[in-house]
Amino acid sequence: MEFSLGPESHPQPDKIDKISFLSLCPLFAGLSQWELQSISRLTRLVEYKKDETVYEEGGPADSFYIVVSGRFEVSLGSLDKKKVLAYIRRGDYFGEMALLTHEPHSATLRALSDSLLLQLKKEDFKRITESSASVSLEISRRLSSRVKGIETRSRLLMPSDIVTIFSNQNHVGRTEFSINLAASLFQETRQKTVLLDMSPSGSEISAKLHMAKKVPIAQFHNISNAAPGALANFLVRHPVGFEVLSVGHEEGDALGEAIIVSLLNHLAIDYRFIIIDLPHGIDGMVIKALKQSDTMCFLTDSSLNNVTETRDIVAELEKNLSFPENRISIVINEVLMGIRTTVTTKRELFGDKPVYSLPATKGLGEREEASSMPFVVSEPAAEYSRVVRHMARRISHNLVGLVLGSGAALGLAHIGVLKVLERENIPIDMISGSSIGALIGSLYAVGKSSPEIQEAAEDVRGMVKFSQLLDVSLYPVRGLLDGRRIVRHFRKHLGNKTFDDCRIPLKIVGANLSTRQIKVFETGFIADAVRASIAIPAIFKPVFMYGDWVVDGGILSPLPIETLRRAGANKIIAVNVFPTLKDILERKILIEEAAEKEEGLIRQKNFVVQEMHRIKKFLIRRFTPNVFDILMNTIQSMETQIAEIEGASADLVIRPVVPNASWVDFFKPEIFIKRGEEEAARALSKIKALVSSQDL
Repeated sequence: MEFSLGPESHPQPDKIDKISFLSLCPLFAGLSQWELQSISRLTRLVEYKKDETVYEEGGPADSFYIVVSGRFEVSLGSLDKKKVLAYIRRGDYFGEMALLTHEPHSATLRALSDSLLLQLKKEDFKRITESSASVSLEISRRLSSRVKGIETRSRLLMPSDIVTIFSNQNHVGRTEFSINLAASLFQETRQKTVLLDMSPSGSEISAKLHMAKKVPIAQFHNISNAAPGALANFLVRHPVGFEVLSVGHEEGDALGEAIIVSLLNHLAIDYRFIIIDLPHGIDGMVIKALKQSDTMCFLTDSSLNNVTETRDIVAELEKNLSFPENRISIVINEVLMGIRTTVTTKRELFGDKPVYSLPATKGLGEREEASSMPFVVSEPAAEYSRVVRHMARRISHNLVGLVLGSGAALGLAHIGVLKVLERENIPIDMISGSSIGALIGSLYAVGKSSPEIQEAAEDVRGMVKFSQLLDVSLYPVRGLLDGRRIVRHFRKHLGNKTFDDCRIPLKIVGANLSTRQIKVFETGFIADAVRASIAIPAIFKPVFMYGDWVVDGGILSPLPIETLRRAGANKIIAVNVFPTLKDILERKILIEEAAEKEEGLIRQKNFVVQEMHRIKKFLIRRFTPNVFDILMNTIQSMETQIAEIEGASADLVIRPVVPNASWVDFFKPEIFIKRGEEEAARALSKIKALVSSQDL
């Protein structure tokens, strides 16, 4: 099948060559031209719009299909518990198994884009299989592969994601963002990525990267009949690894509207990610491109008028075109005098949609144009680059979440884990924490380095300094300790920072006594949320917030993994510091061995030393366990069991347990931190494998 750049200015709609498509299908590849022609007369073209279902799991089988253009998803289960089995594209076929076995469809097939299929009815398919030896042979091979669990067709587990970037405003950094997102997607996934410049000039991207020439969209009028790779001469590969196709589109040009779906479907044959830098005027082509996309990014600056206008445009599109909310992201380029849009404002304007803030970056566009290199590559440590890479991981379903669990002093091991993750440049896209995990996670989320967090922990080295943080309540009605000194200590390191100030999205977990449900903090002052999350029942006073009493998050969720799952994390690393039964037995043995050794040494001492030792043992028996030990051991026994259940849903659990340590050993941080480093280092190969794997 040939693809040529036709000179005509008013191309006719694509005419599908059925015989050529049948010859691409492995079932019919061995047939003669006459046989193909006969079969083509029995087929008909059927069209499916994006998100339409061809057939459902358990439904009756009545047809065989060949994909002419578009993308389809094969899945099991309902939408909320869906398991994707395969992605299929042009030239692939489906439906034959149910026809041959006379059973209902074993999976659901859904269109991921506006698509065309060749349909062959059940009766006609049966006649062809019975009369053609080559078709029967291919079917036998296919059945054999299925029985053996072998799938010979490539690309079946590789989706293609279309990402559209739109702004109705000029000079808000849309093109720079498109370039950097394309670079980040390729760098994060190493999957084929193409960036389409569809600006009116068709040269906005090429002007910055000095690399691509404009191709008028009219020249793609016959792209549906083009062979794979037909666009190779018009694509330019950037040194970073992504490719660029510059396709000029004038607003209102009907050719763009007629051709855009076919062009995107053709690119989806070979590319994992297709990023489209759309023009700022809404016309038929822009609407069609938006409707085909899997992710829509609406870009604005931080002017309240522009942000509000963007909100209204998104709402109108959602209402009139039935755009699903989960495909829409808002990107705010914070260019106004360093004023950032608050989390509260984002939520009021855009609800639960993901909203990203790109920090004002002076001279970003000029630097890219001068070097022809995306900013995320030349300045990878910049905040702008970090945000864009985070978005790339979200789009590619590779967001990494870190869960830091409860455990009182045992949780100081989190610091050691963070030291290894930071040293190895492991990306962390969001953090959730409960109790001590909330404290350490919040310090890291606001930008404190792991050595700085370690220094903060060492501020309370020694019993005297630790005891200075404990303020006994004069009226211990709700708790033995007030907790005011601890709050002051937190504010020394956290200041008055709010969740808006976090470099890494943070979720702090508390337990709502009023509703007996988990309370997730993600707005307001971080120190207040931390104070609530560490409010150990009966020891610290609970915190009254938003009309409810809140206590230690570990009571209900000591390892808050589900909190990050709901926030969109795809890969979760959890740190569980609670000892297992084996660890507890090991600790008991260590204590007994230490006691026997001490007794042996004491017997060799004089009478006075032996008598002092006897008095010490008496006092220990008299006052151990004390009320604090009883409360904490009871609570931690419960938390240990809950954490085991929660940990089962993590992708990787790190267990930095110090067997002979106690919950109260805050004045000995070095033993926990060292243990955290050791366990994280031991798990490093698994961590890297998890982060680098592609969650498709």
